Amino acid sequence: KNLFAWFGAGDADDVVVHVHFGMAGVWAIFEAGEAEPATTPTTRLRMVDEATGLASHLSAMTVNHGDRASLYEPKRSKLGEDPLRDDADAERLWKKVKASKKSIGALIMDQSAFCGPGNIYRAEILFKAKIHPDRPGKELSRAEFDLIWSHTVALLKRGFECGSIITVDAADAKKYGGIRRYVYNKSTCPACGGRVVQWEIQARTAYACQTCQPRGATDDDDALERAPKTPPKKKKPSKKRPAPADPS
Repeated sequence: KNLFAWFGAGDADDVVVHVHFGMAGVWAIFEAGEAEPATTPTTRLRMVDEATGLASHLSAMTVNHGDRASLYEPKRSKLGEDPLRDDADAERLWKKVKASKKSIGALIMDQSAFCGPGNIYRAEILFKAKIHPDRPGKELSRAEFDLIWSHTVALLKRGFECGSIITVDAADAKKYGGIRRYVYNKSTCPACGGRVVQWEIQARTAYACQTCQPRGATDDDDALERAPKTPPKKKKPSKKRPAPADPS
């Protein structure tokens, strides 16, 4: 939901572009020699490197640009832990969750806590963790939080690598007849056949299986054993990009 793209030589004069893609945003890059399409009414930014011929078109819900002091630092200070970042601080997030009276369903959608997940991810993460969305953060055990965080990291990493929101594990997709979601926008749970209920949390629809996600504590001492084991991400060298140009 918050992408910061840096352009420059790595000094105080660098320009940062802040992007919120929404549900349909795209940042397309066209290599030198590749036919560059015409811009559209949704193109918010066009950039061209005249030296190499590289071009890019950005379509997104919101786009702003500025410098580190005026744009990046104020926005970043209000954001929580990003599951896709190597420096995400799960311990700091746990302290915030444990001290909160908000439901875990509300916290996952709170960008000052969990930075990134949207409504589909919320429903699917909590189903995989077997946690009811209405459970207050302060009632969760550390094992339950760690399970939620592990699934959050695994699912968002999968979405980033695949370029699509894929929440159902391959084995489950095969087992349950090729389903694309566990409980999001569903009426029946694929795992137990029970009813999936819907209600609103802060004006967004929440989903839960009445059987698999009990409202009370799960009392599951083996919760961490169900958490996905994901290897640490390898850091990629940064690439210098052309400075922003006016849309044309």
